[in-house]
Amino acid sequence: MTDVKEITEAMQEQVLSALKVSQTAIVEGVRTWADTVGNIAPEGLKVEAVPGLDALPEPKELMDASFGFAEALLNTQKEFAQSLLAAASPNGSAPAKPVVKKS
Repeated sequence: MTDVKEITEAMQEQVLSALKVSQTAIVEGVRTWADTVGNIAPEGLKVEAVPGLDALPEPKELMDASFGFAEALLNTQKEFAQSLLAAASPNGSAPAKPVVKKS
């Protein structure tokens, strides 16, 4: 019988691999679209022509701030889950590996 941990890790690797493949395809599609539109758009419709745009934060700054918050949130949730696991365990420590019964 295959170990549950091995199955879980294999599934996670497959999901991440599929996600990376689809993300690469999307990035290439957006790059092609942006290049095409940038070449055919009249000057008045180009992003640089939008009034007040220079007063807004850079998109990378917004993305970094959003992912920084998401990272902090995930770390907080992980610490909370670890604390719950420890609190629910005898003597407040993390549980030992479950005993595997051989049949």
